[in-house]
Amino acid sequence: MASGWKEIWENRRLDSPAGSTLARLLAADGFDTPFSKVDEEIWRSYVCRMAARVGIEPGMSVFEVGCGAGAYLFELYRRGCRVGGLDASAALLNLARDVMPEGEWIHGDAAGLETTQSYDLVVSVSVFHYFPSLDYARRVIERMVRKARRAVMILDVPDLAKRERSIEFRRRLLGEKVYADKYGRLEHLYYERHWFKEALAESGVEHAWTEDQQLDGYVNSEYRFNVFAVLSAGNDNA
Repeated sequence: MASGWKEIWENRRLDSPAGSTLARLLAADGFDTPFSKVDEEIWRSYVCRMAARVGIEPGMSVFEVGCGAGAYLFELYRRGCRVGGLDASAALLNLARDVMPEGEWIHGDAAGLETTQSYDLVVSVSVFHYFPSLDYARRVIERMVRKARRAVMILDVPDLAKRERSIEFRRRLLGEKVYADKYGRLEHLYYERHWFKEALAESGVEHAWTEDQQLDGYVNSEYRFNVFAVLSAGNDNA
C-alpha cells in the first residue's frame, strides 16, 4: 500500500463492539461510510455469489489478501470453509482471529504473501486501489496465483475508464472541503480491465474475465469491476 493509506489502516482504531458480528466486521473493514452502507443479508448473498462464480463450495479453503477484520471471509467460514488471511493491520487481524479462531492469520505486506500453504481460492476485496503502483499489483497477483489451487478473485477494482466520474461523484457526495481534508493527498490506483488479463496471463492463467461490480447499497459499484480467474480444469465461466 502507499504509505498514507498503509498508515491509516495500520493505525485504524476500532469502536466498541455493537450489533451483530457481521455488522462489526463490516464497520471495521470500512463498509460503514457514505459510500458503502450495505445490508447484512445483501452482503452475505454477495459473498456467496462471488465465490460460486469460481466454483467455491462449503468445505473448501479461502485465503484473503488484505483481509482486514474478515468481513468477506465470515460468511464462508460460517458455511464450513477453512479460511485465512493476511493484512497490514494487527488490530483488524486480532478481530478476525477473535471471530474465526481456527483461521490462519498473518500480519504482513501483500507483496510478501507466502505461497507454501495453498488454498482453493485466493481472493482480495477492496484492496488493490490502495497499492502504490501497477508493478506492485502485478507482484501481488503473481503470488496469489502461486498460492491458489483452483481460483483467484480480485473484487471491487476502480475502473480507469470511469476515474473522472468516480472522483467527481465522491466530491459531490462529501462536499469539496470534506473531500479535500479526507482524500486530498490520498490517491486511489485505477486499472484498465485488460491489464488484469495480461497480468494473469503472465502468471500462466488463461481463463480470466471481468464483470461489473453489483452490490446493492454500495454506491461505488458503478465505478468498480471484479476479476475472476480459474486455474484448474473443469471450472467454467458458465
